[in-house]
Amino acid sequence: MTEGAVHTVEELNPIAFPLINRFFKENGHKGKASSEERVWVARCAKGNIIAGLRASPKSDGYLLRSVQVASNAQRKGIGSFFLSEVLKNLNAVNCWCYPYVHLELFYQRAGFFSPEPDSVPSDILAPYLRYRQQGHTFLLMARCPKQA
Repeated sequence: MTEGAVHTVEELNPIAFPLINRFFKENGHKGKASSEERVWVARCAKGNIIAGLRASPKSDGYLLRSVQVASNAQRKGIGSFFLSEVLKNLNAVNCWCYPYVHLELFYQRAGFFSPEPDSVPSDILAPYLRYRQQGHTFLLMARCPKQA
């Protein structure tokens, strides 16, 4: 990671969710944070948001959604550092995600793996299968510290 690129990683209070929604929109992402989610941001020294992540509660943990690094901050290790810091806050719970195929190694480095479908909770598996039926090529990955 570029020295000093990330100054802070913090969980946002829901009242501040419009900030992350604006960040997502400015970086070409359609996702929006909702009040039941947990949201983290990484900020640079100037205080600007350079990365964001939404975690939606599910029966067996959290579904990570909208993991986004500002386009001018990508490929500098910021995403890996940011995800690592967020996962420290979620260390004792299962996390799931639907990453793009080209991000498989990124998530593997963070401790995610491709689970067997019969081990995936239905509230995670059903939307994934719908995405696949619609022609999306997302992967299904999990990080399950309870099972480790």
